[in-house]
Amino acid sequence: MNIERIKEELARTYVKIEKLQKKARDLEEQKKQAEDMEYLKIIRSNGVSAEELQLMIDISKEEQKKILETREKEQTENEEIS
Repeated sequence: MNIERIKEELARTYVKIEKLQKKARDLEEQKKQAEDMEYLKIIRSNGVSAEELQLMIDISKEEQKKILETREKEQTENEEIS
């Protein structure tokens, strides 16, 4: 293969790569939208309002914070004992 043919093939390859990257981005977006729709279906089928959902998220965050604080406290106590 001469240099010009290699350059042409390389250019075509880069064009294909760009198209595939765009397709991958589009598919990722479609996947995210489909997942979001599934979440909405679950939420709506259980009759959860936006306020209730936010409350659940907030409670979950508080519970996580309490669990982490408890673990840190236990770890500190165990280190003091050792």
